[in-house]
Amino acid sequence: MASFISKRVLSHFENRTRMSILEPSVGDGAFISELEKEENINIKLTALDINEIELTTASEKWNKKTASFIKTDFLEYSASNKFSAVIGNPPYVKKNLLKEKQIELIKEIHTNENLTDASVKNIWTTFLVKANKLLVNNGILAFVLPSELLQVKFAEEIREYLKNEFQRIEIFTFNDLMFECKGQDTIVLFAYKKAKLKGEFFTNISSKEELEKNNFVLKNNNLLVESNVKWTHHFLTSDELTFIDNLKKELKTVNDYSESKPGIVTGANKYFIIDKETENKFDLSEYTKPIIQKGLFVNGSVVFNDDDIQKLEKNNRPTKLLQLNDNDEISNKLREYLDIGELEELPERHKCGIRNNWYVIPNISNVPDAFFFKRSHLYPKLLKNNSNAFVTDSAYKIEMRNGYDLNSFIYSFYNTLTLLLSELDGRYYGGGVLELIPSEFKKLPIPYNVISNTQFDNFTTDFENKSNIEQILIQNDLNILNPTLGINKEDLLKLTVIKDKLKKKRLRN
Repeated sequence: MASFISKRVLSHFENRTRMSILEPSVGDGAFISELEKEENINIKLTALDINEIELTTASEKWNKKTASFIKTDFLEYSASNKFSAVIGNPPYVKKNLLKEKQIELIKEIHTNENLTDASVKNIWTTFLVKANKLLVNNGILAFVLPSELLQVKFAEEIREYLKNEFQRIEIFTFNDLMFECKGQDTIVLFAYKKAKLKGEFFTNISSKEELEKNNFVLKNNNLLVESNVKWTHHFLTSDELTFIDNLKKELKTVNDYSESKPGIVTGANKYFIIDKETENKFDLSEYTKPIIQKGLFVNGSVVFNDDDIQKLEKNNRPTKLLQLNDNDEISNKLREYLDIGELEELPERHKCGIRNNWYVIPNISNVPDAFFFKRSHLYPKLLKNNSNAFVTDSAYKIEMRNGYDLNSFIYSFYNTLTLLLSELDGRYYGGGVLELIPSEFKKLPIPYNVISNTQFDNFTTDFENKSNIEQILIQNDLNILNPTLGINKEDLLKLTVIKDKLKKKRLRN
């Protein structure tokens, strides 16, 4: 990756004899090793890092005279001259993990560029913004970045900023994780201040050999860039995007049919959600309620009932929510268990610390009618709750609005268009995890069809006996999509192709 990025940047300056390069977070010097090989261009290198040991390691890879290795935080760095190129792999650190001084610097850097606080979520965005300001008027920015740039809400403003600041943007996405990054998908961004061929260009790399041989094609996708579609879906054609958009316009959304709210936030699931053995050991049964902790515990059905919670209990899954109240009398055994929580310093955690009593979970509310798990793998999960179980904030609690039927809503959800739109409107992470945040779930279009209780029972049986989700979609699609949208078999095939394309990209098949 370092070799590819370095060569591509240097090739842009191949008619020059000298240039200046800044690497703002040099690490152990992967880029330094590659730049050091350049023989035709005299590179004046400035390398920064906050870690002195890594900076020293990197400096030992540079055998030329024209270099400065400086121990500093890039946020504090002040340069006397601008650079021909800024390259590197900036740190990915969430705002809440930064020091107070760093947060102040980040806000100042963003404010100076007329960016709002919404874009101040992670330090990599600030590296991007500050790097831009350190470029000469025909310079290049080349960064390895998280795929958040292409798909999350807070990065929308950064994407617009890049479009305004650079004449040409190139985005490289990858089928494989090119290197480990805490489960985070990574992309490569090249941004050119000046360019003959202007616009936003995308390509997807399926193997490292394609990079080594420059065997790829960068394609412009104006419709994607001008719309609200996430840039991760750059491989969809304009015709496909228009086709999907026209269908979306005809449908009401999840929020029109139902009210959805996050499940229970315990502040410490491992402590507050216990198994049967722990419940017995500390005599906690009078304080517990059944709960589903994770979506992976409910595979295979569209209905969750009391038998399912009992099966989880028999498999030693944690299914007991410790629900205490401020006026509860504390027994000796309960005190023993609370002491364990205090030894684990749970009262010091933010969510526990702001409560009147750290062990009393607020906003437990009522048992939900249904739940949608915000993260999924092969397909999103929407289930009717026929049990007394609560659910954690791994899911959204569903309550139908007046005039709409829950069975019909769940049945109508399982069609190719809605699952396609889940892929399109959601975001994905390393390992193929699909996630829909609350706003994305609420705006998800549903082709609502009313069915009878008998039809729902038959649907439930078919769902539980399926070999894969495609069996259900084949069975449901025309019954759901034809009455609401007039979709024929040809249109359905087109939808299936698009859905499979999106899903394969996420799962790297």
